[in-house]
Amino acid sequence: MTIIKTFFILVSFILISFHSYANLLISPTRINFDERQRVAKVIVVNNSNEPKTYRLEWQDKVALAGGGYANLAADQESLSSLKNMVRISPSQVRLAPGERQIVKLAIRKPKGLAEQEYRSHLAFKALPNEAQSQQQRLGIKVNLLLSYTIPVILRKGAEKPNVNISNLQLIHSPEKKALEIEIKREGGFSSFGKLEVFFKQKGTDTEKKIAMLNDFSIYPELKTTTATIPIFTDQNIPKNGEIRVIYTGLKEYRDTIFSEKVAPINNAIIGNLK
Repeated sequence: MTIIKTFFILVSFILISFHSYANLLISPTRINFDERQRVAKVIVVNNSNEPKTYRLEWQDKVALAGGGYANLAADQESLSSLKNMVRISPSQVRLAPGERQIVKLAIRKPKGLAEQEYRSHLAFKALPNEAQSQQQRLGIKVNLLLSYTIPVILRKGAEKPNVNISNLQLIHSPEKKALEIEIKREGGFSSFGKLEVFFKQKGTDTEKKIAMLNDFSIYPELKTTTATIPIFTDQNIPKNGEIRVIYTGLKEYRDTIFSEKVAPINNAIIGNLK
């Protein structure tokens, strides 16, 4: 007798750039309301070959120092939650294969709103597909329920955060080669941009980019965070020369340099920042 086991799996993806994950394409993957904006649009596309249904709902999360998020418990209240100010329309979408849908987010700010940054995460929660749930493979029936989330932000009286690259460490192992970058942030507002790493060999004047991380945010709840950036696969571990790391703003922070540091590197050991 075959024993049928049913698993319900919830997988959350934090979309920080334009990507297709599994069956859903979302654009943009981050919404930032300015003080005059009232409506934002999100385009969703069913990237699979079968109908998909998604329920849209709000989640409040806190950023983690090592990357990613943790969900707030149901009995925890976020003083910076945005969800009660934004209406989602529609709140559920059913998409045929290849079909696209526009979701509208309409914000209504209450009078006397305090000056700070507000944020909630818009979740696209896949509902069970009846046809899939009846399929069996190797005696196991799997209902794969996916939740995709994007941050939605409102800055009231936004100020540029004070950001400082405070430490660099080279990670070199058989499994990976990467740079670990520690960054400190001060102020009540988040930063958003890209981290780029350049290397200049000793005795030359030419820099080459060896690593990059796009769409990197540091949220107000974090004073210190660590970004691990893989070195490009076609680049060797830098050994003797100089490393330059720069964190520059994107979108609403375009043309902003948050922090830039240079450090000597000798025998693959990074020296003091300057």
